[in-house]
Amino acid sequence: MGKPLPRKTVYAATLITILALAGGWTLAAGTTTTTGPTQNSSITVTAPGGFSVAVVQSTQMLTVSGVLISGLNGPAGVQAGGAGGGLNSTTTKNAVLTACAGSFCEENFSAVATTAGLAVGDSALQVMLTVTQPTTPGVGFDVQVAIIYNTGGPAIYSFGTGYFDSNSATGGHAAFFAVALYVDLGVSALTLPSISDIVVTMNNCQTATTCP
Repeated sequence: MGKPLPRKTVYAATLITILALAGGWTLAAGTTTTTGPTQNSSITVTAPGGFSVAVVQSTQMLTVSGVLISGLNGPAGVQAGGAGGGLNSTTTKNAVLTACAGSFCEENFSAVATTAGLAVGDSALQVMLTVTQPTTPGVGFDVQVAIIYNTGGPAIYSFGTGYFDSNSATGGHAAFFAVALYVDLGVSALTLPSISDIVVTMNNCQTATTCP
């Protein structure tokens, strides 16, 4: 028999379910794709030893809407060398999460290095992260998302990256912070893309504001 889930894991999952049912969740910002080819997806999360700042909670393919774009808190940091550069962020350019005064907060970000910027009518992947916002000090981390999909032909690859500063909670205790990272696939939702694999890699940054 497998080991029981830690209590804090069960509580986190329960909280997410309640929020989703209450309509206060980020899924309402886009249009969920409900038609198209059968999805045959797998998710791989690589978390190097010692990384515990964030975890992947779920992934969802959406159709980008104007409401989703208008509800973004901005891009997930600034990449060194521009959008086509390497995997490092520019000093002091990590996306700083809001200092959470309560036990739960949430924000939405567009990925930095995407095949195309978020465009209305495109298919996009929503990667939901849960971040433990420390009381002090803030912690920096990066998220790299690789997506393999097809539209009836050869495999197509899309990539997105986010650089974050966890900031510090203000309530005297660590906060449960939900972060939605959106990666545009670069194709219209009308082409009915089918995702086969999603690879998410997360790393600690050197400081809260500088990656790696």
